[in-house]
Amino acid sequence: MAKPPQLKGPKPPDYRSSSSKPPAPYPPPSMVPNTMSGTGKGIDPEWYGGLVTRGQAEASLRWVNKDGAFLVRDSSKGSSEQPYTLMVLNQGKVYNIQIRHQGNTYHLGTGLMGSESFPGVEEMIDHHTHTPLLLIDMENGTGAQSQCCLLHPAPL
Repeated sequence: MAKPPQLKGPKPPDYRSSSSKPPAPYPPPSMVPNTMSGTGKGIDPEWYGGLVTRGQAEASLRWVNKDGAFLVRDSSKGSSEQPYTLMVLNQGKVYNIQIRHQGNTYHLGTGLMGSESFPGVEEMIDHHTHTPLLLIDMENGTGAQSQCCLLHPAPL
């Protein structure tokens, strides 16, 4: 039996040792501390990212890489009327949906197409784990619509 040809160049790393790990298919989400700002107290840390950038949150969703991956982060607007943003991955696209606070209730989206109200963000997320969320692609101008449930909390 013939010997396999000898390859020249550096030896590939041995991932069986405890100090080396194989590279992940995507970079893992940034380990950003969850700031739990005053408005975020009491929100489930499994899907609440706190004060993270849109880019950090998107990287976390793409790391999960499943339709229905989601997280809630503090809104970059920093206003009491729009305290959070829900980010959802569906069919390879990341959707950013504002969470509005009006009076004692929370609403998703701009409100232009009507919206359901919820007593809290937890109830809103729980509702959409079994009731599909309408996603509208406003980025490319077509307004293409799809639906998905919030299935996979993205770690931050």
